[in-house]
Amino acid sequence: MKKTLLILGGLFLFLWSCAPKALYLTDVHEPVIPPDTPQRPWIMIGSRKWGSSKLFRKLCLKGELREILKQAGLSPREQKELLSAACGPERSTAAFVRAYYRLDEEKRFRLRDVLETHGYVLNEFPC
Repeated sequence: MKKTLLILGGLFLFLWSCAPKALYLTDVHEPVIPPDTPQRPWIMIGSRKWGSSKLFRKLCLKGELREILKQAGLSPREQKELLSAACGPERSTAAFVRAYYRLDEEKRFRLRDVLETHGYVLNEFPC
């Protein structure tokens, strides 16, 4: 019994540590900026603290993310969920990660392709 609990606990810790924690979006047109400056060429999608406020304005306030989600061919519900998680008043990185991984693999590939045509690279950090 003790051995089984130990194995299950270890498996839980492994799976939890391997879960993707964030999705970083990098603007390939931005110059490389030292990491200790507040304006970086990337943003942790949905985060209120990490990344470029310039990128947030471009994606969220100017509506570029809305256009990207439409071009990716996502359903209106999926678009709304991702946009709200990334740009809404209750935005959070965790909400965006959950919404992103609810998309099937084909839609995630399409979304990454459309992001690339707009000059962005979406970095996933799985195990």
